[in-house]
Amino acid sequence: MGPLLRRYYAVKYFAFRRERRPRDDRRGLVALQIDALAYEDLRRAMQLGYCPTLSRLLHGDGFHLRRWFCGLPSATPYAQAGILYGRNEGIPAFRFYDRAERRVITCNAPHGVQYICDRIQAPGALAGGSSYVNLLDGDAQTVAFTAATRERTSLYQRLGGTRMALLIALHPVRLVRMVAQSLWEWIREDLERMAAQMRGRATHSEGIFPFIRILSNVIMRELQTMAIMLDVYLGVPVIYSTYMQYDELGHHFGPSSRQALGDLRRTDARVHEIARMIRTAGGRGYDLVILSDHGMTPAVSYRVRFGETLGSTVRRVMRDWDGGAVPDAVHSSASEDSEYADAGAQIVETVARASHERHQRWRRGVRHVRDWVRSRYGLRELILPEKYLVDTRSNVVITYSSCLALLYFADAPMALDWRDLHADPRRSHAFDALLAHPGIGLIATRDGACVRVTSRDGTAVLDGGMVHVLDGTNPLEPYGADHCVVRAVRHLVQQPNAGDLVLFGAYDGHDIVSFDDQVGAHGAAGGAQTYPFLLTPPALDLSRATLEDARDLHGALMLRYARADAAQSANSNADASAAR
Repeated sequence: MGPLLRRYYAVKYFAFRRERRPRDDRRGLVALQIDALAYEDLRRAMQLGYCPTLSRLLHGDGFHLRRWFCGLPSATPYAQAGILYGRNEGIPAFRFYDRAERRVITCNAPHGVQYICDRIQAPGALAGGSSYVNLLDGDAQTVAFTAATRERTSLYQRLGGTRMALLIALHPVRLVRMVAQSLWEWIREDLERMAAQMRGRATHSEGIFPFIRILSNVIMRELQTMAIMLDVYLGVPVIYSTYMQYDELGHHFGPSSRQALGDLRRTDARVHEIARMIRTAGGRGYDLVILSDHGMTPAVSYRVRFGETLGSTVRRVMRDWDGGAVPDAVHSSASEDSEYADAGAQIVETVARASHERHQRWRRGVRHVRDWVRSRYGLRELILPEKYLVDTRSNVVITYSSCLALLYFADAPMALDWRDLHADPRRSHAFDALLAHPGIGLIATRDGACVRVTSRDGTAVLDGGMVHVLDGTNPLEPYGADHCVVRAVRHLVQQPNAGDLVLFGAYDGHDIVSFDDQVGAHGAAGGAQTYPFLLTPPALDLSRATLEDARDLHGALMLRYARADAAQSANSNADASAAR
């Protein structure tokens, strides 16, 4: 069967023959990242039969499975920068504020990821290789669906260019399958969300999520799999690709939901196709590694539980001190940042008012529709869901990244520490008011060379790897108090562009409060979100390697397969950093 398959692919990929790499003794790497899949959720999925390929690799082929600690923030930009470059400083969250440039950096937007990419000086581990559906390119030679690249390229090139268009043309059966699956995905999204809302485990849809789900769960997954299989045939030395579908569904339905775990079956099937390609028609010998960048913890939406967004809470707290007045509960659609925020609901209300007064039942029905539109498809949510608040009146910027939020007092030219905050009555009032809020479980601040963490039950200072409890109980206890968490929290808060206040959502041991509208969250500590998995082949046993930050995975895994000049440069940089 092998020779026949190789001949089949030789004909199929004839147009790409000039890209074929010469065979050499260098072993290749295919690294497949399943975004946000925690170690414990993978084990559960295997037990339930959702991942037969990964189970066979583990139990039949002798692969090694281990849990590792990803560091903080438990978010893809921080993790991928560490894995691909060995450098992830200056990334305190998925969204954060740059005081010097006076702008919010959000990794949902290509320019935000480019901001991060431009500030990484280390060489990438993917030089001469391929990067698919990643935030960062790792200096890859071939790039598709990657948000930021070291060298400026056009949008067409970032989408794969003519190479991807030709690849699609060579797979007409997959193209038909993508169309059929897209229609089914749209129907399934509405049915599943309706069922989840009836059970009280879903937040409002973010308007464009059905389109994102089709793009992610169908189109991107098929295209990246086709591209990886082509590269394996061509003998590309190192390939890194992210399957992001579990992350999207986990945020909206929960990490242990049937929707999220069920979707793993389709990703698992793509892993099977790639593994078969490696065995039968690989252009060189490859090691297949499957990993996740961080995990996910079940969550409850701050807005749903408390009737207002975190931005609305902060605005109210600041204006209470300033003597201003705002409504007690402000829906996210009523943000002052957009005069069109409530346009969708207002259109429906206009229809209700235009009906005759005798038609009371009709009016009530239309207004039910209005309320549904306001809760699910406000125009602001459709175009730009509230992910941060810039309150120019109070000189406050707050960004939320799932269960992690950063608050900046933007009128201060430099980052503030605990003493600065409490020397100013206005800032001290904000600290006390937020600490008293039941949706916030912990506030961390700089305290000289140390970090101070405070909850309603106690205060502690993190000095090196030590925790000194000053009052009550250790605030880190609900989130994990081992040395990995202590070191990661200290590192997070001391980053120069971290917030003056670093907020963790309240965590009860099962659910964590998410400042975004999510029922699965990651970004802070607490639960499985900081514990991803690593599945490696028999010849690559990393079970004893120290992996306490994504940077550690760069040296333990990626540099083994990096081009010699890139690896040498990375090792030189590491030696220089150690000497300093």
